[in-house]
Amino acid sequence: MIRRVACFLTLCVAAIASDPKTVTWTGWFSDAGCAAGRVKAGLIESTNPECAKRCIEQGAAAVFISENAKAMYTVKGYTGVVNDLIYHVEVQGRVDEAAKTIEVLKVKQLEVVPASCGRPTKK
Repeated sequence: MIRRVACFLTLCVAAIASDPKTVTWTGWFSDAGCAAGRVKAGLIESTNPECAKRCIEQGAAAVFISENAKAMYTVKGYTGVVNDLIYHVEVQGRVDEAAKTIEVLKVKQLEVVPASCGRPTKK
């Protein structure tokens, strides 16, 4: 009986830990290919919106680069990504840290940002 209770409690804790949390973050939308290298190099900034648009239209995953979390999250359920590529944005969404995804609930365009065309240098 004690084992069953312990097992049940373990499952409950695991379920709670994996529940998405609601956040309000600032950052930029991009595509996974353009953003991955920058984020890995610690460059939490916008990418080239024209390049990102082209890549997303060719099937690349849309991502959100979070200034707050200093990380990149794959975007789920938001079809307006391409329209917001040129903006620094504030996003409200549900984040799943384990899957590194964000379900976008609301987007506020803050300012137009200039294109950042260079690739990060290797360390």
